[in-house]
Amino acid sequence: MFLRKQLLRTLLAVTFAVSLPAASVWAAGAIQVKVDNMNVRSGPSTQEQVVTTLPVNTVLPVISEKGDWYQIRLPNGKTGWVANWLVSETAAKTPAAAKPAAQPGSAVKPAAPAVPAPAAKSQIESNTDNLNVRSGPGQTHSILQTINPGSRYTVLQKSGDWYQIQLSASSKGWVAAWLVTEHPPGNAPSAPAAGSTPSPAQTAPGPSSGAGQAVQNGTALTLDYNPYVYPAPDLSLPAIGQLHSGMTITVSSQQNGWIQFAYDGVPAWIPKAGTVHASSPSTDQGDGHDIGGDIGTDTEVPGPGGAVVQPDTAAALPKPTAIVQTDGLNLRSEASTASSVLGTLKIGTTLTVLEKQADWYKVQTADGKTGWVAGWLVTVKQPEMPAPAGPHVHVLNPDTNVRSGPGTEHEIVRQMQPGEKYPILKREGDWFQLSFPDGTSGYVAGWLVSAVGVPAIVKTNELVGKVIVIDPGHGGNDNGATGSSFSTLEKTVNLQVGMILRHKLEAAGAKVIMTRSDDRKLTLQQRVDVAIQNNADIFVSIHHNTHPNSMTNGTIIFHYNRGNSGKLASLVQNEVVKATNYKDLQSRFGNYYVLRENPVTSILAEIGFLSNYNEEIKLRSEKQQELAADGLFKGILQYFSSLNTSEG
Repeated sequence: MFLRKQLLRTLLAVTFAVSLPAASVWAAGAIQVKVDNMNVRSGPSTQEQVVTTLPVNTVLPVISEKGDWYQIRLPNGKTGWVANWLVSETAAKTPAAAKPAAQPGSAVKPAAPAVPAPAAKSQIESNTDNLNVRSGPGQTHSILQTINPGSRYTVLQKSGDWYQIQLSASSKGWVAAWLVTEHPPGNAPSAPAAGSTPSPAQTAPGPSSGAGQAVQNGTALTLDYNPYVYPAPDLSLPAIGQLHSGMTITVSSQQNGWIQFAYDGVPAWIPKAGTVHASSPSTDQGDGHDIGGDIGTDTEVPGPGGAVVQPDTAAALPKPTAIVQTDGLNLRSEASTASSVLGTLKIGTTLTVLEKQADWYKVQTADGKTGWVAGWLVTVKQPEMPAPAGPHVHVLNPDTNVRSGPGTEHEIVRQMQPGEKYPILKREGDWFQLSFPDGTSGYVAGWLVSAVGVPAIVKTNELVGKVIVIDPGHGGNDNGATGSSFSTLEKTVNLQVGMILRHKLEAAGAKVIMTRSDDRKLTLQQRVDVAIQNNADIFVSIHHNTHPNSMTNGTIIFHYNRGNSGKLASLVQNEVVKATNYKDLQSRFGNYYVLRENPVTSILAEIGFLSNYNEEIKLRSEKQQELAADGLFKGILQYFSSLNTSEG
């Protein structure tokens, strides 16, 4: 009798298990995204196509697992693959994992997995005029109409970086998330009906967010916007993370429109609501979105009538500052030594630059007084501009000319200064057409600027046909160093810089061979063999440093053999330091296997220290990775140029 009961129980258990859908076996699994703009790929490899990107903290159900990859279900019902080192398993269960209620006379089956989406009544408002509304979540879809600031639209769903919104009772469309601000439920009126004019009550802003109201230090604050997190109250620094509506923080202190709080145990800052566009990061983040660094960020294309749709940043751009270099500097009424003196300024005084006229600057003092100072008696520092989302240029040289057409025969329409960044509209020959915040456009010579997101323009043949091996250090289960403050993995940033350098070299005509282009581990001899077997001209190993003393920072380029390796190391050291502004720790001898056992001209670049708080922040930044790669590229270019010069 006992055996019969046991057998019956076993048969019932098997029958119940077989009756469950296959997907429900994994339905209890869910992952949460740890970085912003994480790539979702068509297959379990960094070589597969990117199908969309996901914002940080997104929670998705897992369908299956293969090696280091999870197959997940996206909000639009489609599937994709994500790297397990960029996500974390979460205790939050999807509805499929919840225990289903039994129905009389029927087998118990769990509900289909549900995916998080914006609340049904949350709304968005455009941050820019004539924002394109498209038929699908991507820039390849047709434009249905445009919307403008002042009207809010109900969110139906979200797919990657796109919101589907209700345009009218009978029409829907998709807008780019980085060009709008999301308002939580009950915080704003709905959009006006099609063809109607919104009343003042409809377009009036809703209640200010909790961060915009008076908040006492030490109190809990629940956010109703999506601010980026900064290591200091300074928008010129790279963001180190992002918070989202509904999160609660404890306010430590406040100053000048910023709120301080503890972020993963580290003091950090967010701007108060309304201070900046919450949907647009002020700087590149570079949070290791993917092993390969191909961050899925797109810039909106021109809308109807050719108007370029992008966030309106003109009013928010910081102004240059001037530091007085002599005591008793005259502040004058006009840009001339013959004009009257309004007052004198002490050495070290910081002034806001309003305009430039020949060798004179019109400035404003801290107490609001304006006047002119001689440019040769001050040092002017250009502000760090936010980087546009898509392809753009980074200005390297003072007074870089912008012309009315793609050639030096065209008139100069303006000049740009180091640190400025502008979106690229198109390329014509060796010239880029740029878009400026005031709505105008102009052309710049491509070889005078650093191009981000598009191949560099190099007016030289020095690298054509050269075989260059790039060796991103570590990989696989060998993480290399780990950042002391933000747990940055060296293997990740090594590869990100390496891939950027690869594109620069290939654009200049070199044949580039990567020892690894994904997250895999190689032996030291395997890395050397790549250079030997391909008869490489040079071998460049890319690393990031660490030190017990957290104050240590700077760049070191190592070589083993003096000769050409020493020359290459010296040139690359100079250019990386010049491009990144990292501390110059000098190129030097290094007894490393990939240099010592390598017959090819070889260097090992330690770009910066992950053990230093400020430097780790920079090394994570896509902007700084671009600058490091640019320094490596220019040093390599100079090396081959010097060989040709000495040979001819």
